[in-house]
Amino acid sequence: MSNLSKNKEFEIKRVADLAAQVVAEKSDRNVPLLLLGLQDILDTVVPGSANASAIKKTIWGLDLLPSVLIALKQDFSQITGKWDTAASLSKILAQCSVGLDPSESHEFYAIFLPESCERLLILCRNIQHRYTKIPEKTLKLKDDLIKDFQEVMEALRCLYSAHIFLTTHVLRSNYLLQMLITDDKETSIVLLGLIQNCVRVNVLVLQSVSDKVVFSLLDEMIYKLSAFNDAEVGAAATRALVNIADVHPPLIQLLYNRYKGLRPLLSRWTGQGFGRDLKKLLGLLDAGSEHQAQLLRLHRAAVTIQAIWKGYKSRKQLKKADNAFTNFQKTFRAKQEVRDRKMDRDRRQRELHHQLLVSRRQALRDSRQKQLDMIAALHPSDVNQYLQKSQVNAAVKIQAHWKGYQERQRLGLRKATAQQVKAAMVIQSYVRRWLKQREQDRMDITLYTLPPGLSDERRVELQAVIDKYRENHPPKQRSREKMEELHSRSHDLLSKHLMLRGVDRKKEQRRRALLAALETDADLIINAPKLQDANERNIHQFQSQSRPVAAKAKADHDIIIQSLQQPWWRKFHMEEKTDEEIQQEYGEFRIL
Repeated sequence: MSNLSKNKEFEIKRVADLAAQVVAEKSDRNVPLLLLGLQDILDTVVPGSANASAIKKTIWGLDLLPSVLIALKQDFSQITGKWDTAASLSKILAQCSVGLDPSESHEFYAIFLPESCERLLILCRNIQHRYTKIPEKTLKLKDDLIKDFQEVMEALRCLYSAHIFLTTHVLRSNYLLQMLITDDKETSIVLLGLIQNCVRVNVLVLQSVSDKVVFSLLDEMIYKLSAFNDAEVGAAATRALVNIADVHPPLIQLLYNRYKGLRPLLSRWTGQGFGRDLKKLLGLLDAGSEHQAQLLRLHRAAVTIQAIWKGYKSRKQLKKADNAFTNFQKTFRAKQEVRDRKMDRDRRQRELHHQLLVSRRQALRDSRQKQLDMIAALHPSDVNQYLQKSQVNAAVKIQAHWKGYQERQRLGLRKATAQQVKAAMVIQSYVRRWLKQREQDRMDITLYTLPPGLSDERRVELQAVIDKYRENHPPKQRSREKMEELHSRSHDLLSKHLMLRGVDRKKEQRRRALLAALETDADLIINAPKLQDANERNIHQFQSQSRPVAAKAKADHDIIIQSLQQPWWRKFHMEEKTDEEIQQEYGEFRIL
């Protein structure tokens, strides 16, 4: 068994023991004190849980709730704890009744709950009666009583909030009207809040009560607005009237027709701290009808929306203005800082320029003074020679500076010209490469050119060879695995042939080109004219278009000519070159 089940059984056992003690108790004054033990049991469970519902049903089944209701009928001034005990019992009554749905629903809803509301109102009436009879000197006792009064009212509020139909019984009760007819400030505020809360909980409650009850409640509210001078009472009465008018629009017409002097009466409450509710009530009175009140409410809602929107827009604009002003200040300070730095830099540059100018002038003075001292130290006959030499040196320096300036001016043009030449060379190299590649592509045959077809005689001859081979080599009986293996091998051979077909064709093309070149060269050599009959056209035919080949041929020709010009005795030591040496020497010029 789980801990929750054990706790549930334990609490139910406690309720049963408490019920047995209440039944066995002989003195009625001790019964309320015993019933206070229900609060300890209710505090041990979570409100709204399954254990709480089971315990509440057990309390109802053992008639403990009726016992609490009977105990509330006693005079608590003679019981221990007095009215604090009554307030605690009212709290227990409300807590056990909320969320309880017993099997005897008629007895619970039709008899017990209305009687509970009536009993709580009677208890509030008794507490209010004793509160108003106590003199002002005993403030401690008055504070305790008003606290108990508020606790009982809170229990009543919880009771009719859970069971909405009880709001009608509360407003119809004569005890509520008797309590409302009072000149006490604290209890009046609590009662006005109770009426306001009833209307909020059940918006149709005023339609379920008679006009006499409505008139009586309104008369007391209007009376408090006219007779009381306390701002809290006026605020509570005004708030109650506004809330009732909001949930029950026909009340507006009633206020306008029945209470003609209400509007001038409300003017004396201006500036008392509840101007918003007062302004709303005055607007309802000015409307005079439900339709006008609805229009006024819509107008007020529109004004509120516009005010909120304008406030939001103004705050947004103000924030944007603040940000703009902040950015403006930041930008202005940044610009001012840049300007100050620039001014400081200019000032330092001016000072440096001035110092350089002063130093140059001083150096010029020193050089001239030194020159005058040197002239003064010379012999008079050497002065003219020295001056001429100085003029020549000065002219050389001036010419050097001028030529350097001119060369620096031409340097940019030379760089641009060199860059253009370099660019032209790059462009030409790319164009030549492209033209060469284009010529090579034009000379290459396409890889997809099919080989020439067979003639009819060749086809008949090959077919005869195939038939003869089939007669001499009849097909063997092979298994499916061997046939698949043979098929895969033939497929691989065919794929290899198709892959290498392009390479073989290209090699065949190169062989044909080489044979054609050899035949051309052979025809040229055979048909070559004699040296005395040769002309420029024949020379051009025998010239090679490749510069490396031409250079190599010219070098070999020179070597042969030199060897022919050597004396005969120098040729004994000359050895003929082997084929490997010739191939190595001419390897870089071989035709591919």
